[in-house]
Amino acid sequence: MNEWIDAESRAERAQDLYEAGRWAEAAAELRAAIDMNPYNPSWHFNLGLTLEALEEYTRACQAYAAALKLDPNDLETRNCLGVNLTRLGKYAEAMEQFHRIDRINPRYEPAYCNRIITYTEIGQHDQAELMFYLARQITDECPLCFYNIGNSFYVRRQYDRAIHCWREALRVDPGHPQANARIADAYWAKGDLAQARRHYELELQLDEKDVDTLLDLGELLMEMGEPRAAEEKFRRVLEEAPDNAAAHFLLGELALEQEDAVSAAEQFRLVLRIDPKYPGANARLGRLLLRQRDGKGAVKHMLAELKNCGDDPETLQELGQLFIESRHTHVANYVLRRLVKLLPDDPCAHHNLAVSFFMLDRLEEGIRHCRKALKLKPEYTLALYNLALAHLHKGQIPRARRYAAKALTIAPDDEHVRRLSRHLGMMGFWTRLRLRLIPHRRSSSIGNA
Repeated sequence: MNEWIDAESRAERAQDLYEAGRWAEAAAELRAAIDMNPYNPSWHFNLGLTLEALEEYTRACQAYAAALKLDPNDLETRNCLGVNLTRLGKYAEAMEQFHRIDRINPRYEPAYCNRIITYTEIGQHDQAELMFYLARQITDECPLCFYNIGNSFYVRRQYDRAIHCWREALRVDPGHPQANARIADAYWAKGDLAQARRHYELELQLDEKDVDTLLDLGELLMEMGEPRAAEEKFRRVLEEAPDNAAAHFLLGELALEQEDAVSAAEQFRLVLRIDPKYPGANARLGRLLLRQRDGKGAVKHMLAELKNCGDDPETLQELGQLFIESRHTHVANYVLRRLVKLLPDDPCAHHNLAVSFFMLDRLEEGIRHCRKALKLKPEYTLALYNLALAHLHKGQIPRARRYAAKALTIAPDDEHVRRLSRHLGMMGFWTRLRLRLIPHRRSSSIGNA
């Protein structure tokens, strides 16, 4: 009997700890209570809620499933299980939980409300809207329904409809979390930066320590050309969460914009100490080390980025360029072939792949991808320039002249194009002419490339 009393005491202590935000300790107390008495479904449910707060969604699902074994008809528990399965990307399993709720009580509104999220995640937006209207037949003024359907419209780039829904959420619940931040996101996507800033600031009035909103506002201020204000937001994030990798990364980006390579490198190294796989940090360090002519150190970080980046097109584009610049041409070719598979209609991807083929002396493959780039972007100066070089290398002077002439009409003041045009009357290889291939960069020196 004493053990059961102790279990009750631990469960009550867990409630106090949960409300105080000490979730790890609350979870430990609940586990101890469950070990003593595993037959109380509410303790399993409370453990699920606590694990959700800790963002341990797999374990939260296990706790909810344990509660449902004891009480299969508990709608709130089954709904929470569906929500967490959605977070884990297990959409079919989440739908099964919501459908089972329908069979128990078809007027349980949260099951419709949360299905809006699940259908949005899998791109079935018509079904998301249907869930919204079904939910409103039960509870007409549910702010979460307005919030969730707003996300569906946002994903579809219907920003005005999304803003309307989020405003409705705020009308019903003026303090609804993240509604102002989402309105800000939509205004930013529309290009209305002033309104975006206003709504991020409104969100911060509700919670001045909201790290995600501070980060978003800081990035917006960077885009608005206010680096000092942006830095202040990132520093505030670090006051709340000193190990926030995103804040350090964005401070590194700010330092790069201000051409402070030392501070930038320091921030990116801090990022990697916190999270060795943080997207982009190794690539940024690699670029900085290349500028310092530390090729060995640069390649080490570039390879680390390549290992962790998966199929992110922006990262592959940057790495392809960096491997070209560091003369690791085979690796560049491998990276850029991956990129072209992901983005078959991207002219820059085809162009840089062409450059890597040219550097490997595989001229025909390079010419094919350069021509593909020109089909996608007919006035692509870099592609014209490098095609002219390729045909010059093959001794096909008339073709080389045609490509160079077109490049010159697009970029008449570019020194690289003019120099190539001057030399095209001469026979010989590009190496003798000391002309060089130029990959596509974020800010190219040639024309409008």
